[in-house]
Amino acid sequence: MGFWKQITSVLLTLLFGSAAMVASAEDAADTTGKILFICEHGNVKSLMAVSYFNKIAQERHLPFVAVSRGIVPDSITVPPPIVDGLRQEGFDVAAFHPTKLTALDIDSARRAIAISVDSPISIGSNGSSILAWNDVPPASVDFKASSASLKAHIEALLTQLTAQSGQSK
Repeated sequence: MGFWKQITSVLLTLLFGSAAMVASAEDAADTTGKILFICEHGNVKSLMAVSYFNKIAQERHLPFVAVSRGIVPDSITVPPPIVDGLRQEGFDVAAFHPTKLTALDIDSARRAIAISVDSPISIGSNGSSILAWNDVPPASVDFKASSASLKAHIEALLTQLTAQSGQSK
């Protein structure tokens, strides 16, 4: 991410909270640094993953930006327990609206990760494989366990992406 995009992202976060960070991240994402998180509805696990990923990547000054998508979004909001859980971790996602996954989302991503998705998503039309994180507990049942699992996966993913891109932590 360029200097001015970083400044804009920081200013948006300060002015409007983390929901702006998620939205501005989608605007700033490009093919080389876009990381796609996919879950069933696009408003729980993938949103949690995007929140954690973008914060850590920004803190480490890494050129990656994550976006969230749902296979079958069934709401235009985020469930209140998820809003509350993320708020306790410093993220304001109350204004977030899930977006339906498209083939273009997959094809334009550097890496795509499906989180606890039973759908037969395995490969993009450009031949890119989609990673599966099927061991993430349901956040609606145990938010802390889901959060810890996602953070562990994200740390490993960022380590791998950093090594592949030649960036230092």
